[in-house]
Amino acid sequence: MTDILHCAEMPWGESLVAQRGPTEGMAHKRLFEGEESSPDNYMLVMSQEPKTYFSPRHRHPWDQIRFCLQGKIPIAKGLHIEGGEIGYFPESAHYGPQEGGEDRIVLLLQFGGASGQGFIGPDRLKQARLEMERSGTFEKGVYTAERDGQRVNRDAYEAVWAHVKGAPPAYVSPAYKAPIVMRPEALRWKPSADRGVAHKAIGVFPHRGLTIQGIKLDAGSAMELAPVEVMRFLFVTEGCGALDGRELRRWSVVRLLPGEDGEISAQNSLEIMELIVGTVDNRAG
Repeated sequence: MTDILHCAEMPWGESLVAQRGPTEGMAHKRLFEGEESSPDNYMLVMSQEPKTYFSPRHRHPWDQIRFCLQGKIPIAKGLHIEGGEIGYFPESAHYGPQEGGEDRIVLLLQFGGASGQGFIGPDRLKQARLEMERSGTFEKGVYTAERDGQRVNRDAYEAVWAHVKGAPPAYVSPAYKAPIVMRPEALRWKPSADRGVAHKAIGVFPHRGLTIQGIKLDAGSAMELAPVEVMRFLFVTEGCGALDGRELRRWSVVRLLPGEDGEISAQNSLEIMELIVGTVDNRAG
């Protein structure tokens, strides 16, 4: 059966970025996760981030999407992802420092990049951090440990990666040199073949088989979700309705695994953000 969660009613859990150092008020809701050993491993969470959170300029050997639901996310000096905007952070592309901005709530998807190095899930990351804290400290995004009688600093995530993988990240040449910030509100809705249903193309990144689009259903309308051979996430931004008779409401999130289908119906005007994620071995481009 298709997975549906109602994020607004879920309790906040512990911070999943404690390797960046302690930050009061940082919390996450774990929504969906993949297989740790797979190059297609992923994690979808809702993140509560205070403006006091700090992360230095850095990069990752995997991809991520940040959908700002409330507030403002700093991603570089003078550059923010504001409420309603979506940021795509390509594998190996630098960003940061992250400091300031506003308190925010973010839908965050992190997933293995096109290089096939995979993604370290939250449980394995926490285990590594606790192991590393026996011989060093995590503070302000940096891991500090003593080596050959000298204190050595290293980016916190790179240090965790090396601890888990036995080698530092192998950064590939990024497909895009910098994060891309998308503004869905600036894009037009286009009617579809289904009466009362419209779509909005937001972003297509073929090197990783990633597509971001909006779906809008007028009150009383419905549409079929045909089965496809990739994974899809549906996030309700406004309105209420149902998927195969199961309730959808604001901040409900759906995971459709490859081959799964369904019918969406709208009780009142329903708006959805859809993320389509291909596999590393079956990506376009």
